[in-house]
Amino acid sequence: MLHLKYHLTEEEYLDYNYYTAWAAPDRKQYRINYYLRVFILYVAVAGLYIFINRDHGFWIDLSVFGAVAIIYFSLVPMLIKRSIHKKARQMVAMPENKHILDECEVILMDTGITDKDKETESRYKWDAIVKKGETSYCYFLYTNSYHAIVIPKRTVTTADDKNELNRLLNTHLPLSSEFPG
Repeated sequence: MLHLKYHLTEEEYLDYNYYTAWAAPDRKQYRINYYLRVFILYVAVAGLYIFINRDHGFWIDLSVFGAVAIIYFSLVPMLIKRSIHKKARQMVAMPENKHILDECEVILMDTGITDKDKETESRYKWDAIVKKGETSYCYFLYTNSYHAIVIPKRTVTTADDKNELNRLLNTHLPLSSEFPG
């Protein structure tokens, strides 16, 4: 049994939202489609501009649009992260969601997981965990495609706790619960 008590920090909550909405391995196709849609739109607008303004130097227009494209596409990850963080902060700021960052308690046992805070208490059988994820800050045990039990790595401090967490995850979660790569 592993008993963890903690306050989720805003940074950990933001990490969860960014990972779930954008960075998780199973979001790879979404990221590719996003970049592809933006690229196609950009090429269409640039091509139309260059075609309409033929009196300009073609290579100058092409190099300007190319430079802007490189700058924009290098900024996309930061812009996406910023947008997701803004939405997550707005969510936490709503009065009905204030408990998200309150103290919570997660108990992982061979019989299942209990996740509770001052407002709610949920019990899950291990079969309810559909996938697991991990960042440098947290472990995520997903109960559906978006909701997860967030376990900050800072709370699993001792070697015994780490070993127990690994044992429970390896025993009860099949390899198929990992995000597809």
